[in-house]
Amino acid sequence: MSINDQGGDAQNGSANGMSRSDFEKQQRQNSPKELPGPYLGKVSIVRLSLLLSLLLVFSGSAYAIGYLVSENQHPPSLVDQAIKRISSGDPHSPTEILLQRAAIEAVLKATKDRWSNYFPPTTASAFDATLEGRYSGIGIWLRRTPANQLEISSVQPKSPAALAGIKVSDQLISVDGTDVSSATVADAIAALRGSPNTTVALDLRRNSSEINVKVKRAAVLTGDVLASQVAPKTLYIQVSAISLHSSDDVATALARYPHSRGIILDLRDNPGGVLSEAVALASQFLSPGVVVSYTRKDGVPQVMSSTNSSPDTAPMVVLINGATASSAEVIAGALQDRNRAVIIGDQSYGKGTVQEISSLSDGSQLEITVGQYHLPSERAIDQVGITPDLKVSENGEIAQAISILAGLVALDSGKSNNLKK
Repeated sequence: MSINDQGGDAQNGSANGMSRSDFEKQQRQNSPKELPGPYLGKVSIVRLSLLLSLLLVFSGSAYAIGYLVSENQHPPSLVDQAIKRISSGDPHSPTEILLQRAAIEAVLKATKDRWSNYFPPTTASAFDATLEGRYSGIGIWLRRTPANQLEISSVQPKSPAALAGIKVSDQLISVDGTDVSSATVADAIAALRGSPNTTVALDLRRNSSEINVKVKRAAVLTGDVLASQVAPKTLYIQVSAISLHSSDDVATALARYPHSRGIILDLRDNPGGVLSEAVALASQFLSPGVVVSYTRKDGVPQVMSSTNSSPDTAPMVVLINGATASSAEVIAGALQDRNRAVIIGDQSYGKGTVQEISSLSDGSQLEITVGQYHLPSERAIDQVGITPDLKVSENGEIAQAISILAGLVALDSGKSNNLKK
């Protein structure tokens, strides 16, 4: 109704013999009564309170309905339901945390990927220390074989394990009398750790023989990279694992020792390690270009390249064997594909999958496979390995490498003389 219409009603009332004041009085008497209390415009605080109460009731009901709908749409997983019932039902059942760990390990086992691992908070720090090149134990790396056996994948030079005669490919059977043959890698690592200068007893299987050794633990061992001159201006670099400082250590060796007559890079018995470090190490000898690539499950390719505009150009030989694996194979394969080094020795292990490490909310870690390595030529490593340019028996590899380097130097010298002519 417009303002003009309201004025017309008042005039009609007056025309029927009712004064304006009488008309307004009648209107007030006939209108609904307001609730008592101070006014806020046309609505009292009491009425506003009732309105708010109704809104709160409605909101609470809506929340409750929404919660129930959400619960029905996203109920607890079957695993969560089972763990809850088992831990609350049987008074002698393991704790909920242990049941959760068992569930995680069962999921990893179901993937049939022997490279995927779960590290509880108690062993995650030990795993980190290994990747950082720090060993608080006996100085070995472990892995699962295709037959699901726990074996030594690397022995750090001059470590307690090396001094005790432990070798790569020895199978670990027990630690201090406790069978670990079917234990996870994480549990085996935890069993090997202990206070410095304490002794741990190991039962190993080598070929068909059983070996019993006692090893004294060391607090901190370093030295995944060892370097020395094996001939005039010839540098020998042994890299026993690819840890977080390996690339820097190799750079230090290159700067410290004259090596114009060549470099021998020894990757024998190297189980691999940190991929980014492997790329950085290889890049010290490679001009800009692809070192390795892999494709994630989402289909997005990951390409890792050298950006080194002034790489080391000394003649180079790389030594590999059947225990050279993973990112160590990436180094050898990239140098081979880019025609930067002569690869000698034996066929490498063939572990060509890349694992990604992620942390869970309690500090535990998952190591899961996210792709397969491809070398610059696009060839794969997994279950194939790196084929050496020259197959050489292990006892004669270093002598053979020195001989090859001498030949490469002579060849380069001949080319230089021809250019001068």
